[in-house]
Amino acid sequence: MIALLALFEPDAKSTAVFYLAAVICFGLAAFAAAVAGRFPGGANGLVAVGLGLWLFPLMWRTFDAAF
Repeated sequence: MIALLALFEPDAKSTAVFYLAAVICFGLAAFAAAVAGRFPGGANGLVAVGLGLWLFPLMWRTFDAAF
């Protein structure tokens, strides 16, 4: 269980992957109207997914510290 809770440490590769995916979602929402139009919710949906990806590692570390 400890290894699972330590999954999103600041220097972990998984954290970097989540942040990179979030930045890609933000970029698609901002600059690629054709791609965003095919995504459910359009550009707003991509921004929401990007925010979720960006905040998930922080939420995970906060949960780990709290409990």
